[in-house]
Amino acid sequence: MNRFADIVLAMGVSVLFCGAVPAHDMPDPVLNRSREMAAKYLDIKVAKAEGYQQLFECTTHDEHGTMGVHFIHPGRAGDGKLVLGEPDVLTYEPEADGSMQLVGMEYIVFEKDWKGKAVPEFLGRTLQRKTTVGIHPVDPYYELHVWHWRHNPAGMFADWSPYVSCEHDRS
Repeated sequence: MNRFADIVLAMGVSVLFCGAVPAHDMPDPVLNRSREMAAKYLDIKVAKAEGYQQLFECTTHDEHGTMGVHFIHPGRAGDGKLVLGEPDVLTYEPEADGSMQLVGMEYIVFEKDWKGKAVPEFLGRTLQRKTTVGIHPVDPYYELHVWHWRHNPAGMFADWSPYVSCEHDRS
């Protein structure tokens, strides 16, 4: 076989045994831009200075994993819009030294504020309708998680991640 045929065969075998390439590893200019625009929130002080406020203690689920500590931006979350460079919620993992590590973010829009006729779509995904954040009941909203800063084997847009922990939560 020639080199090209070897590469094609190797790729086919890899897809056969590994499944589809996860969203974390796919080059996507819009997702890349979303991550770049929100990278300033790696420093939680920047997030707080811009108006993000802690919503609940670290949110975890016995079977599915963890979401982390949610910091919501009330002005953005209540504006009825989905804006690429303005995540409505940031999720952080509490660290042993008391710091917080940014692991993901959410784009949300409250149902009462959504002006569209259909369920909102954003980043090529249909948002999920929710009435809770973990165990906490909240007004109905649509949301899309994006795990930019922590690989999630459940998927880039899954609600829960088994690779995030609440072990060091001090809330």
